[in-house]
Amino acid sequence: MLDTIEILEAIGSNASLRHAPAHELSAVLERAHASPALTFAVTSGDSAALFTELGCKFMWAPQVAQHFG
Repeated sequence: MLDTIEILEAIGSNASLRHAPAHELSAVLERAHASPALTFAVTSGDSAALFTELGCKFMWAPQVAQHFG
């Protein structure tokens, strides 16, 4: 997972990668031996596998404010 985070950091800090088309970015990820989840997220636009790899959990906050009084 550390490699995935480092690759995401490199993409975010490099404007040519950040704004690259998906096919160009996927070629860069292949050369960098990126995880299959990251490569799939870039090529398909579906980040579910990447979220699973990173251990992300959706936390739904209630939309109701508490009133004390």
